[in-house]
Amino acid sequence: MATSNTVAPTPEKQASLTMERDVEEKTPAAKQSLGAPTLDGAFYKNFMDPMTQELEKNVAKTNALLDKISSDLETERKQRFRKILQSHIPEALQGGGKKEEDVMQLVDQLIFYEEVEDGKDEVQINEQAQLQELDETGRLTVTAHSLAAHFSTLEPTALDRAASKLDSDCKLWLSRLFRFKDSVPVYHDKRFEGLAKIGQLALYTRYPKYATEGFEALYSRPPVIYVSTAAPPGLGQYLCQQLGLPKSCCCLVPCNTMFGASSKMDVALLEKLIEDDIASAKTPVLLVAYAGTPIVGHVDNLSRLQEIAKANNIWLHVEGNNLATLAMFSIPTSVESALSGDSITLDLSRWLGVPSLPYITLFKDSDQALTEAAGLTSVDARLQLKCLPLWMCLQSLGHEGMVNRIKASSDLAKILFEQLDKLSTIKQISREKRKPEREARNVKDLISKAISALLVFEIVTPTVVFKYAEDSTAPGAVVAPYSSIRVEDSNQEKDAIYFDALNTWLAEALQASNPRVPIDLVEVDKEGVCIRYSPLESAQIRGTTKEDVEQFVESLQSNLSVLNATTVQRKKFRSIVTSHNNLRLIDLDSWAGLGAVSYIPEPHFNKEGEFTDREKIEINNLNAELVHKLKAQDTAFSTGQSEDGIVCVRFGLVTSDTDVEELVSLVYGTGKEVEESSKFLETMSEVIRKGIEEANKELEKENTEKLMHEGVLRQVPVVSSLLNWFSPSKEQVKGRTFNLTSGKIIPTVDTYKYHMQLQEENSQTSASNADVKMNGTLPADSTSAAEVKAKLVTQSSESSSPPATSEDLPDVVAKGQGAEESGLAAN
Repeated sequence: MATSNTVAPTPEKQASLTMERDVEEKTPAAKQSLGAPTLDGAFYKNFMDPMTQELEKNVAKTNALLDKISSDLETERKQRFRKILQSHIPEALQGGGKKEEDVMQLVDQLIFYEEVEDGKDEVQINEQAQLQELDETGRLTVTAHSLAAHFSTLEPTALDRAASKLDSDCKLWLSRLFRFKDSVPVYHDKRFEGLAKIGQLALYTRYPKYATEGFEALYSRPPVIYVSTAAPPGLGQYLCQQLGLPKSCCCLVPCNTMFGASSKMDVALLEKLIEDDIASAKTPVLLVAYAGTPIVGHVDNLSRLQEIAKANNIWLHVEGNNLATLAMFSIPTSVESALSGDSITLDLSRWLGVPSLPYITLFKDSDQALTEAAGLTSVDARLQLKCLPLWMCLQSLGHEGMVNRIKASSDLAKILFEQLDKLSTIKQISREKRKPEREARNVKDLISKAISALLVFEIVTPTVVFKYAEDSTAPGAVVAPYSSIRVEDSNQEKDAIYFDALNTWLAEALQASNPRVPIDLVEVDKEGVCIRYSPLESAQIRGTTKEDVEQFVESLQSNLSVLNATTVQRKKFRSIVTSHNNLRLIDLDSWAGLGAVSYIPEPHFNKEGEFTDREKIEINNLNAELVHKLKAQDTAFSTGQSEDGIVCVRFGLVTSDTDVEELVSLVYGTGKEVEESSKFLETMSEVIRKGIEEANKELEKENTEKLMHEGVLRQVPVVSSLLNWFSPSKEQVKGRTFNLTSGKIIPTVDTYKYHMQLQEENSQTSASNADVKMNGTLPADSTSAAEVKAKLVTQSSESSSPPATSEDLPDVVAKGQGAEESGLAAN
């Protein structure tokens, strides 16, 4: 019996062997498929693979687009969130800031461009924004402001050392230059800020307990501040507000009314006011005086005021442009007393023509503790750097440079004063009236006169104020200004208003022709409107020269010739106007011209009292049309209005060769023409109104007859169309035309028949001519229907034109006659 060593395979092994045999059987087929492509492989290669690749590309593009949209949405969300967080930030400051070029462009737009006035976002060039050319000192001062800002970045030790040096140098130089010894400067940007600090120091000086008790120290004896009425308006109120005092603490001292200059402080009245205040348990604290009042330039009696201030323990503060003469080699006698005051305010920026220098207040420091309590000293180095531009300016100019600039401005005022003395119609306000000197009768008088001439040194005030007035050399009653006799003149007030208007016009004309000599219009008490020129304030800034002042005087003389001719012809103008019944004088005192008249129509010029509203409308329309026609001939005429609402014709300024009588005759003749044309228009309107009423009546009558003749059915819209189609109406179209020439209503039968508008009197002739045209033949004297029509219209207008019309209106009516007739035709 034989045995076998093989082991029977398990079911799992049997399954694996079966799978291996299946693979071996399929392997040759697979190898065969790798060797040669089958139909399925070609399908995948030619169709599926390209489609798959294109699909992959589209999916990639879609994913990229979705990523971009997601990123944009995220960015937009962040921007919205940032906008919400920055909603309180101004639009110009939002974001990361601008570049230097963009910022400088914005500065350029800020200065040299301005918005259009009509409210749009458009901008236009600002022609008035012109930067002045700077000299070497001016450019150095502008640089100093930048250096002061740059020096603030220094280390504290170096900054303190430089600031202390600058402060000590300026303190010494200013006290020596203006001869105000042992003084301390205070630099400030606002004009009266230094005066307010001086008032604070004066309160600490007069009230020792003011630093600890405050207002309770002032309650028992309230302080009083004395200010001249020539001071700028609101100065006393400003001081009281800055010092925390009631307005009752400010006392306005009137100016002289009897003797001397009209803007000087009345010393006698000041003494009386001080005595009354002391008797009323008040304490005089501060007195503000002027070495050159703000408008006129008069100098107060400083020596006398200093005596009063010392006697009553009052702080004396002096301001004014004449303080600039303290830096000159010789001090004027009238200003020298300012050196004995307690404080002065200087404006070197305008006096020297250097831009952006601070105001300087020099005061005598008697108690350093009180000075520090009043806030007049500063230990902050950055604040002390404010004097760096002043330090560099004084270094650049030197004393002689300062004196030359101040003297040059004073010389310009002197030249103008000398030229104004030669003009008889110019009244100088700023020049003080001096008492005539007594003739020397013996040797003693001669010696005293010579000594006074050596001791008293005066210069011309650097402020020139003048006005145009009546010729002072003309014959007439002359009353001394100090006389108690007053000449009553009912027209004096009106003349003052009239001359104010003339001075306003004169100032505008001078400023337009002489921009390098800037002038101002000022209101002077008891003088009215005046012209002010202060070379010390503007000459160095504008670069004004002697030639500019001489040209200014020439322009003034040429304008004065016009004003002189106007004032002389004004009385003649009034007398000529009164000789015409239709012309009425209108008082326009504020009008700088020959005068004003209003043309009154004939039905109203004899009427007494006020006109009714309807009459005013009629007169105003006539005068408005009158001015319109006069302007076409001469631009000197303009429209005005009186106080009672009457429109008038204003006459401008005239020259010496102007014929006033001819001007008035021109206005009168033109007014007559306008009045006659208005009468013709009124007659025509009445004729048209009556013609329209008659035409309406005839149309109503025709409508009634038509209704009776045709019946009711022809008036119904749909039924009438059917009836007219079956049985057309044989009646011709009727109508009317209104003839403006004859004022009659004419049937339009011929118009529709011959297709032209014909005149009433020549209707038969026109009809025959029209028949000839329709038959194809023309008359021997005509070549077309248009010429026939023109001839007929000419004949009709010659035979039926109204006799009482102006020279222009008939032509206008004849030209528009056909259009008006056709416009009034009613079917």
